[in-house]
Amino acid sequence: MKIGVWIDGQVDKNSGGSYTYINTLIKGIDDFNFTSPIEIVFISLNPLTGFNLPCINLKPHQDGISFFKKALRKTLKIISKEFFHKAIDAIDQKEKRIKDESGAAYLKNEGVKIIFYPMPASHIINGIPFILNNWDLAHFTTYSFPEITDNSGFHKRNDWFVNTVPYAIMVLCETEAGKKELSSYLNLNPDKIRVLPMFSSNNFTNAEVSIERQKGFLKKLALKEQHFFFYPAQFWAHKNHYHLIKAFKQFVHEYPDFKLVLCGSDKGNIAYIRDCVKRLELEKNVIFSGFIEDDVLYALYKNASALIMPTFLGPSNIPPLEALSLNCPILCSNLEGHVEMLNNAALYFNPLDDNSILDSMKAIMDKSTREQLLQNQSEQLKITHHNIEKALIKLEAHFNEAINIRSCWE
Repeated sequence: MKIGVWIDGQVDKNSGGSYTYINTLIKGIDDFNFTSPIEIVFISLNPLTGFNLPCINLKPHQDGISFFKKALRKTLKIISKEFFHKAIDAIDQKEKRIKDESGAAYLKNEGVKIIFYPMPASHIINGIPFILNNWDLAHFTTYSFPEITDNSGFHKRNDWFVNTVPYAIMVLCETEAGKKELSSYLNLNPDKIRVLPMFSSNNFTNAEVSIERQKGFLKKLALKEQHFFFYPAQFWAHKNHYHLIKAFKQFVHEYPDFKLVLCGSDKGNIAYIRDCVKRLELEKNVIFSGFIEDDVLYALYKNASALIMPTFLGPSNIPPLEALSLNCPILCSNLEGHVEMLNNAALYFNPLDDNSILDSMKAIMDKSTREQLLQNQSEQLKITHHNIEKALIKLEAHFNEAINIRSCWE
């Protein structure tokens, strides 16, 4: 049975974890030897090149609304988006309906029976049964941060989960903790939910960056080996740089030569965090490196005292898996998904408690604690199913199960 894998527009490299995840998964699917009866084809609204598997650019095969309707919508937007929003929405919905009907007809003619959407909140082609991939339920599971509530963010997210997710023939999530969230918050039938383990990128964790180059990167950032913590995260409020910095302020009283490296692009919160650093007189100890390339990130993992990740949002995240593969001690928030992925291969803390974060930083300074943690990480790495190879095996099994369901009708 032919399964279409939907590829959205190019994911911005500055988007961090989503870029790593999607590119690793799509390349993995393209290289994986799926067995019969699975037949994979990539589908997009853009031309696709460089793939081993067949590709469909759907856009040329979609009908559109009339020139008059397009002109009317453009005029209404110019006059007043707010006043004419109902009329504009009606035209948008009609356009989507026409595009979906024509697009679905073409895909059916091409033999596509199911579409798998790897990216949450993708453009769903109504008329073709689908499998969804879910990363988190942030609007339910964490606090009302601006990125969740601003610009009707909560309602936009909730609309997807209420009006789209229940119609999937199968929903995938990254951990058993994620499965529990979907079942609990959405009242979704657990029989429709399957785990597709989270993974890091082998291209990144297996990279070859010479010791000399690593030392060069550290020198540029004024860092000493194992004399810094680092946190690769974009500057969203939910990433919790605030409590990390407060805890680090206490830490430097005892270890004044230590640094904290914050690498990631600004999502609206960096000015506030910079101001906090200034007020706490930590300008010499906290480094804002901005977005960094993979070879620099690799060097930070390999030479840091620890990865420290106080995020509120999960239930799972990619950096702890990268640290696991690169032999970097892991200090992270006590999210259920983190504990599930890492077991005793991390030191956990309450992300709202400065002292709890501080205790984990102090603990890793003890040589025996560090050695034991790294030993635990080595053992966990041997048994983990959170890698792309095992994830693709799981995905094949999920596709086969979806085919069994889809085979019940023409």
